[in-house]
Amino acid sequence: MSTMTAMKSRITIWQVALIVLAVLISMAVANYDKILPHRWETYTASDGSFSIELPGKPTLQNVQAPVEGGGVTPLTLVSVNPTSNTVYMCSYAEDENIEKKSPDEALESGRDGSLRKIQGTVISQRSMTVQGYPALEMQARARGESLVDSRMIVAGKRLYMIMAVASVQQDREPKTIQRMFESFKIIGQ
Repeated sequence: MSTMTAMKSRITIWQVALIVLAVLISMAVANYDKILPHRWETYTASDGSFSIELPGKPTLQNVQAPVEGGGVTPLTLVSVNPTSNTVYMCSYAEDENIEKKSPDEALESGRDGSLRKIQGTVISQRSMTVQGYPALEMQARARGESLVDSRMIVAGKRLYMIMAVASVQQDREPKTIQRMFESFKIIGQ
């Protein structure tokens, strides 16, 4: 009878181990995008002007962006959507009018335009320099309670905007944002 009891306990322990393993696997699959690290890729602009590391395979779009006083300007947008609730992007506009403004005016104009587009309000901001170029870093709350972290840089007639958007607050990844921001390099103008 003790052999029978020992077999029952072995089967029970084995079954418990399988159940625990199944639960762990299902949790890993359900949270795949949060558990595994991003697959970082370095994007270098086709004109060789800048590079940036993004947490996934970037897509490139050329769009028209509205400008103050009317009209539009071409905007190049490089973006990655590593999860259903996050977007990381780097965009730039090249416009002679950027050089005509003071760096502070260009940065404030970029900030105000992006806030209008996302229907956002500033949580915090700070002026800084990136590779010797004037920059503005900002965190904002956008429509739908999204959190937006952005860094804008004025370099000659270009305004670069690096942005991370988390549509769910707990999906905001400060280390990923910091790595992306710090990886941005202006190579040539």
